[in-house]
Amino acid sequence: MFARLNHIAICTDHYAINAKFYEALFGLKTAKNPRPARAVVVSDGYVGMNIIPRREGRTGGLDHFGLEVEDLAEARSRIDKFDPSIKLLKRPPVRPFAAYSAHDPDTNIFDLSEKKMQKDIYSEEREETVRKFSHFALRTRHAERCAEFYTEVFELTLLNKKNDDPNLYLSDGRMTLAVLQWNMDDYYGMDPQRLGPDHIGFKVESIDALKDDLEDLTGQNPLMRSRPLGYGDEGKARLGLFQSVPLNSYHLTDIEGVYIGASEE
Repeated sequence: MFARLNHIAICTDHYAINAKFYEALFGLKTAKNPRPARAVVVSDGYVGMNIIPRREGRTGGLDHFGLEVEDLAEARSRIDKFDPSIKLLKRPPVRPFAAYSAHDPDTNIFDLSEKKMQKDIYSEEREETVRKFSHFALRTRHAERCAEFYTEVFELTLLNKKNDDPNLYLSDGRMTLAVLQWNMDDYYGMDPQRLGPDHIGFKVESIDALKDDLEDLTGQNPLMRSRPLGYGDEGKARLGLFQSVPLNSYHLTDIEGVYIGASEE
């Protein structure tokens, strides 16, 4: 396996309590973080999620994802061969979990690091949780071109899909990168959504158990509440677009409003 999706990042005004939401509802484990003022990292034992305070000028919600590769020099060479206009930016030393920031052909941002360089919060050995990350979804204008980029550069495997599904699904052997086709016509009846990260997905042992746990969690702590979905005409339209992705059978949000899709093992 040349590359794997090793982390997801969220910007939020409530980074500490949002981390507790994922810990309480999905059983994710909090990493030993030497930088508590900068972020909280939670993990399912395979994928980490960096929950970071929203800085001035930044948009809250899903922010980017990270790829870990076997050979960073080879990855850089492949990126340049695929499209010389794609740039890599060296990350500052205060962010040790990524060597570079980069982008795909539609300017979706991702971090890039090398496996042997991982001496940080994402490389900690920890037991895997029962509820696990299953996918990270981008909604982008040129889905096929972006899918080609991730398959050719990072050797992600293109999965089969239904003929009437315009989206593309790429796998690193465990996590799926869902490249969703952005279409202006999809936003009839609601405000159009910008291109970029769309939602995250979890595999759970039972949807019914997840629903019960969410209700119990909200009853115990009203600060840890998922936002309501599907209310009003616009809410129904937005939920319908979310539900059109076949990877998810249950739909909810975190306290920031980030879309979360869940399905059973």
